[in-house]
Amino acid sequence: MDTSRQRAEAAAFRTAWAGDWPGGVLSAACFLSTDGTGVLTYAQSAVDQPSTALPGTREQPLVYRLHHSITTPDDTRIPGCLVTALFATEGPERQHRFVDALLAALPEDEGHPGAISAHFHLSTDGTRLLNYTEWTSEQAHHEAAASGAHDELHELFTRFPGVRSLRGKRYHLAHALDAPG
Repeated sequence: MDTSRQRAEAAAFRTAWAGDWPGGVLSAACFLSTDGTGVLTYAQSAVDQPSTALPGTREQPLVYRLHHSITTPDDTRIPGCLVTALFATEGPERQHRFVDALLAALPEDEGHPGAISAHFHLSTDGTRLLNYTEWTSEQAHHEAAASGAHDELHELFTRFPGVRSLRGKRYHLAHALDAPG
């Protein structure tokens, strides 16, 4: 697997964010997919629209708001793998109903020991839902998937009205940057 394009994009990300930061942006991160095919950038902002364009972006990014998180307050494990699932949704009502259905389908126990957290982000225009999960390692996520722990959730992905699964990927962190100051 040739990851030279990914490495070049990660280097360009770091260079682009080395200058002036847009007002309101708190942090930015760059992740490289474990299959060598993708790059994910993620910026956290205290405002809906930063004061200027985000460095290194080719187009105006879609704005998401955090809707729900599943975390354990005393968990100090460092994520070794980020897993994303992206869905197209037919409006805010579908976004909320789908998250509610996913939460209801989660096991009542603590789940797989490699799972650290899950964060459900809803696009402000009602067209997308991003599930951003943190795992101890890529192997831990593989084990959870192989054990059938995700089967009920995957069933929801394929049959929930007004929601369509777009893609999912595993990533490793390349760069994490905090706003200067």
